[in-house]
Amino acid sequence: MAARLAGASIQMGWSIRRLAALCLLALALATGIAGARAQPQPASPPAGASAAPVDPKSPRGRLDSVRLELSQIEATLSRSDLSDDELQRQRIRLQPPLDQLRLIIDQQTPLVEQAKLKLDQLGTKPDDKAPPESAEIARERELRTKAYADADETLKIARASLLQAEQLQSTIGDKRREIFATTLFAAGPSVLSPDVWSNAVTTAPEDLRASGYVFGGWLSGVSAAFSGARGGVLGLALIGAVLLYWLRARYLPRFKARYANTQDTGSLHCLYVALAHIIAGAAPPALASWLVYKALNTTGLLPERIQPVIWAVVVGLAFVAFVQALADAVFAASSPQRRLVRVMDETARSVVWIASALAMVTMVGKVFEAWLQAIAAGLSISIIVKALFATLFALALIAGLYRIRDDDDVEQEACLGPYVPVDGASLGPIRILGWIIGLVIIAAALSGYVVFANFLAEQTLWVGIVACLYLLTHQFIELGIPRLLSGKGRLALTLRAGVGLRTATLDKIAVLGAGLLKLLLLFVTLLLVLAPWGLESADFLVSLRAAFFGFQVGGVTISVSSIVVGAVVFALGIAATRTIQRWLESKFLPTTQLDPGLRNSITTAAGYVGYIGAVALAVSAIGLSLERLTLVASALSVGIGFGLQSVVSNFVSGLILLWERPIRVGDQVLVGDVEGIVKRINVRSTEIATFDRSSVIVPNSNLVSGVVRNRVRTDRTGRVLISLSVTRQTDAGAVRSMLQEVADNHGDVLKKPPPAILFKKLGTATMDFDLICIVDDLDLVGRVTSDLNFAIRKRLAEIEVFGTPQLEVKGLEGVEQSLDGIASAVGSFDRARKPASRKAKAGAASQPASPPPEEGVEEPDDKQAPPAAAETKPAGDDKE
Repeated sequence: MAARLAGASIQMGWSIRRLAALCLLALALATGIAGARAQPQPASPPAGASAAPVDPKSPRGRLDSVRLELSQIEATLSRSDLSDDELQRQRIRLQPPLDQLRLIIDQQTPLVEQAKLKLDQLGTKPDDKAPPESAEIARERELRTKAYADADETLKIARASLLQAEQLQSTIGDKRREIFATTLFAAGPSVLSPDVWSNAVTTAPEDLRASGYVFGGWLSGVSAAFSGARGGVLGLALIGAVLLYWLRARYLPRFKARYANTQDTGSLHCLYVALAHIIAGAAPPALASWLVYKALNTTGLLPERIQPVIWAVVVGLAFVAFVQALADAVFAASSPQRRLVRVMDETARSVVWIASALAMVTMVGKVFEAWLQAIAAGLSISIIVKALFATLFALALIAGLYRIRDDDDVEQEACLGPYVPVDGASLGPIRILGWIIGLVIIAAALSGYVVFANFLAEQTLWVGIVACLYLLTHQFIELGIPRLLSGKGRLALTLRAGVGLRTATLDKIAVLGAGLLKLLLLFVTLLLVLAPWGLESADFLVSLRAAFFGFQVGGVTISVSSIVVGAVVFALGIAATRTIQRWLESKFLPTTQLDPGLRNSITTAAGYVGYIGAVALAVSAIGLSLERLTLVASALSVGIGFGLQSVVSNFVSGLILLWERPIRVGDQVLVGDVEGIVKRINVRSTEIATFDRSSVIVPNSNLVSGVVRNRVRTDRTGRVLISLSVTRQTDAGAVRSMLQEVADNHGDVLKKPPPAILFKKLGTATMDFDLICIVDDLDLVGRVTSDLNFAIRKRLAEIEVFGTPQLEVKGLEGVEQSLDGIASAVGSFDRARKPASRKAKAGAASQPASPPPEEGVEEPDDKQAPPAAAETKPAGDDKE
């Protein structure tokens, strides 16, 4: 029994030990699991990131931080209750990630290309059937493959993140424009509603008490401050402001009168006067307002609720002065000779009045809005005040336009239309647009669209200010840049003397610079006009940046920057090629023993190699690969095979003509039976103007493959050839001296090379001479030839000729004897005929007169020889 109890106790002890051990094990496991849960877990890496720790300064580390920032911005933009201020803050927050992503892409792209090149140097990996590569090459392949994969992965993620950032930027712009449009075109209670007026009357006493409390207390504080040190500062500021206004009122009319009587009416001088007028008219009020505001702010007399009102007054006074000065500077109502816009005097005065009135109404309206905001006025009062000032703005605009029309009635009756002034400035469309804007503002203010009415009024004045500033700046660019670079100024003289630029080059630079500045001015003007309508410069620059820095099309990045770089590389390659060609042609090849034909071939081949190299470098700079060029060439060859041979032939021939320039514009050429002046070389054909004022279109392939005679290939010098034949009795030396003197006395005949006289032929009776002269232009050949012919004819008459040439012909004695016999026979016949004729005349005189012939009977002719004359010949005559 005791043994059993002992055994049971032993077994129970083992059981307790086992249970305790199990409990301890369970407790340890539970503690370990709880500790593991309590420890902070590492953040999961973003998608695409490696599990290994990443250096924050490495491209991958910076990319991960940028992606985290983009995720937070995207989460913020997903909210629907964002205000315009919050969207603007998100836009500012988004700009650094955008710049960082562009920097990462620029840095990573060459790394990917280098890694790919290193991997390609090892060749393709052998397949299973090929012998295995060595362990060293396999290890190197693995390292290079991993480097390329990491770099390419980083680049792809960066490009995707950049696309996400640009989409977020577009989203912010869309949301801001949506908020702007919603606020602008929101309809409120109409000012014609009785409820608005009843609410305004109800809240008016409370608003008046608030005004008295706020502004009355402020005025009391200002009055009390005058008795202390702060009063001295404020008093000095007020005295300075009054003095500035006094100086403006006293000397600005004198300034106008001085330049109104000036005789210098040059355009650039007028611009200088206009700029000085703007400064003299706007600077004193702006400085006076700033002095008063600064004194109030320094002395602590600007409470937080009063400060917007005082600021509105200060800015408003400066704004009114600036608008008045700008309008007076552009339209010059009192000085027509310096007026920058061609309008009549009454029109100019009306425009200045309109600008001043609109600026004054806008300034007072802004001051009242700030005052209502300071006293926290009711909604009805705010609506009435905004509608009132918008209506006043429209009425002032319409009244000014009506005033212009009334003043110009007399002049307009003499014109073709009611809105065509006699001075050439067509203000009709502007007047019509002004009437429409005024009526729209009144309608919007009365119908409840008060925000839109005020916005349209402000933008009307803003567009007018921008237009005047654009006109001034445009005129400065138009007149100032050519004067600066093309005149006799210091800069132009420095560029010509120091840099060595010619006057023609400076003229081209001036035209190009003025054009670029005008384009930039137009771009800035459009941004200033469209900015208040919700189109910000950042939104516009996003599209401009995308076009400039490139967009993907079929795996190729097309961008303006790459095209410009490619064009510059191509131009440099062509310049280098031509330099090498000139060096070969003038320096190196003349030192060799090669014949001229081989030298020309070498120079031409060097040019072809240089052109091909320039094209290859330009293509690589753009980003195109040879494989894509091969595909394009294959497609082009297929097109040529389908019937484009002649088109491509003319195209290639045109390129040859443009680059090799065997003929140039202005050359006198002979192509077949067509001779004329080359007017234009196009891609497909060349236009030649003949001397009968007709145009001949010649395909380029005919000019390249055919025979073309270019009379001015190397230069435009012409050759005058005059052939002269004189008798053998003339002194040959005198003829040579005469020809030499005639050629030397003509002003268009070049002295180098000198005129040449050639004794070409010594004939039996004459001598032939040739006079050869050179003139500096082919067009002078005809006139110089005519002048020389006149001069030679005059001088030939002065040369004495001793006799006419006598011909001696031998072997004609028989002919001479026969001619003598014939002459003797003719003389005998004449002697025998004379007595017979005398007898016939005596017999006719003794006979009576014959009656007149009857009608229809022909009277014999007395001039005919009588038939009996032959019978009176002696007998000896028949024998002869």
